Amino acid sequence: MPSHSDASKSIDKPLYNSRLIRNYVIYVKNHYSEVDIDGIIEYAWINKYELEDQGHWFSQWQVDRFHEMLSRKTKNPGIAREAGRYSVSSTALGAAKQYVMGLMSLMSVYSFMEKLYPIMSRGAIIKANKLGANKVEIISTPKPGVNEKPYQCENRIGTFEALAKWFTRTFAQVEHPSCLHKGDDCCRYIITWEKTPSIIWKRIRSYSLFLGVFISLVFYFILPIMNWMILVVLCAFLIMIFSYYSEHLEKKELIKTIETQGNAAEDLLEEINIRYNDALLIKEIGQATSMLLDTEQLLSSVITVMENRLNYDRGGIWLANKERTRLVWRTGYGYDSNTEKLLKGKDFNLENPVSRGVAVEAFKRQRPYLVNDAHDIEKDLSASSLEFIKKIGAQAFIGVPIVYEKKPLGVLFVDNIKSKRPLTHSDMSLLMGIAPQIGISIHNAMSYQKLQESKQREQNLRTLFEKYVPAPVIKRYVGSEDIDLFRGEESSITALFLDIRGFTSSSERMKASDVLIFLNNYFEKCSLAIREENGHINKYTGDGFFAIFGAPEPIENHATLAFNAACKIMDLSERFLLEEKPMGIGIGIHTGDAILGNLGSLTKIEYTAIGDTVNIAARLQEFTKLFQEFPIIMSKDALEGLAGHPFYQEIRNLGTQKIRGKQGMLDTFGFGGSQKENPSSISQN
Repeated sequence: MPSHSDASKSIDKPLYNSRLIRNYVIYVKNHYSEVDIDGIIEYAWINKYELEDQGHWFSQWQVDRFHEMLSRKTKNPGIAREAGRYSVSSTALGAAKQYVMGLMSLMSVYSFMEKLYPIMSRGAIIKANKLGANKVEIISTPKPGVNEKPYQCENRIGTFEALAKWFTRTFAQVEHPSCLHKGDDCCRYIITWEKTPSIIWKRIRSYSLFLGVFISLVFYFILPIMNWMILVVLCAFLIMIFSYYSEHLEKKELIKTIETQGNAAEDLLEEINIRYNDALLIKEIGQATSMLLDTEQLLSSVITVMENRLNYDRGGIWLANKERTRLVWRTGYGYDSNTEKLLKGKDFNLENPVSRGVAVEAFKRQRPYLVNDAHDIEKDLSASSLEFIKKIGAQAFIGVPIVYEKKPLGVLFVDNIKSKRPLTHSDMSLLMGIAPQIGISIHNAMSYQKLQESKQREQNLRTLFEKYVPAPVIKRYVGSEDIDLFRGEESSITALFLDIRGFTSSSERMKASDVLIFLNNYFEKCSLAIREENGHINKYTGDGFFAIFGAPEPIENHATLAFNAACKIMDLSERFLLEEKPMGIGIGIHTGDAILGNLGSLTKIEYTAIGDTVNIAARLQEFTKLFQEFPIIMSKDALEGLAGHPFYQEIRNLGTQKIRGKQGMLDTFGFGGSQKENPSSISQN
């Protein structure tokens, strides 16, 4: 058999409805049972499921190959006309046949042929002209680019003959005075059929009425009046009998017409219901996929809609794992507990280069597969795939890829095991229509999930970095186009240095782990007090630290905030014991301008403040060793920022002091605590 790619080059646009070929298939099975019809179908590149699909169309190339092989195998060159005649009893026409039979009369059928014919063929234009009560002319003209064959003309003749049999129980007589294949520009058919009984008896009634009137007038002057009246009554009686019988026949024919119209209506209503369900399916899947961003909820909603709206026994969705190495069962409907357990434990390997399973092929090739009989593909499957299909009881199934922007995400499967309804190309087309929508929604849900995970990671990193860098500094650089990391800026700040008195000697008698536990516990409480006053610890200096107030975000009252934090720390430090004594601390505070920015190299940087303000605060902390009754010592610049503070009057002037490393002298002020108010309760000012 030639490859599908070679065949596709020869196939023209689809012209002929699948019901035409299916009519042939039924006829051959009933009258030529020895002929291998499956081989003929395969030769014509026709799939079985396409024959069951009334919405599928075949090309001229396909139907030519079909007829060529059929004539050869049956050894009957006139089989096209026979198949056309057989269409009267074939179920291949389905609702179309019922619709045609539902028309009011045979003349209506032939006259309406130009509108009915496109249901079956797109290859020709049909025109009908009424020539008499039981005679009609039909002209068939091929459309541009269509190359009809003689057998198609013969098939039309057989069909036209068979149409009359629906109404008169005998074939119509068809004359074919003009033929395209004999050099004429069209095919012309003159169709004559027998009159129906009701028409014949209507004519008898009309003729008898005319004859009765004529006889009555003639014998009025010949017969005696009594005899003439008897004759008139007799004529009237006969006319009434003829009228009654013709009406009786007409009613029977009308009842038959109404019945066929009712059948047609039922078929059409069923088709409307199918289309309505399909429309609701697309609508409901659209609603579910547009509202849900959780993958599991999305899949659950989609499979619920499929179960409610699709006429399949079972359905399921497999998605590729994160590594895209396997197809994993995610959800489904219609499966019993044992089968569902089997599906959950069965993954399809996407890395096996020789895998021939339908799921893997649909995923890798991004093409749908329709199988109406699992036995038809046994030779194409591995032993493990065959065993799996047998275990889950799949007989007829469709597998379509779930794709987003040419990237496969998974596979959608439906199958029938109970209803045994043949799956069609329309079924596959419907699923192929909703699969991309599912793919887009799955991609959106996955993207949203990744975004949430990314946000969580960012938040975790931000929380981590805030332990090294102040939150305002992180905010400044994240999402900013200005990434000059080493650009400094001058700002007014208050610097605070803290040192634990005598901790070095005390820690020598402590375990290393105990030292860390002690310092971490203490620094955690100090950090909380500083954060409460809108400051941040910039760096730790072993048994002390350096804190900044007023940067990186400017704050007007940063001196007050620094003093409040120092008071809180002084209070909480008394609750920490070193060698069974309250722990002593020293805090230096100074207010002034400093340069703030990142200091270091491209591989290691640190946000800090540098300048004379920082150095003076560090030196002031050293004076607490000299003035031990004042744990907090500040400069005059810091004191000026405390005007109006509740503890302002209790701050003592310690005189002018020589600052190590500086030429000039500096006024210093100390604070040793207050009896007015607990320092830990100082509100932020």
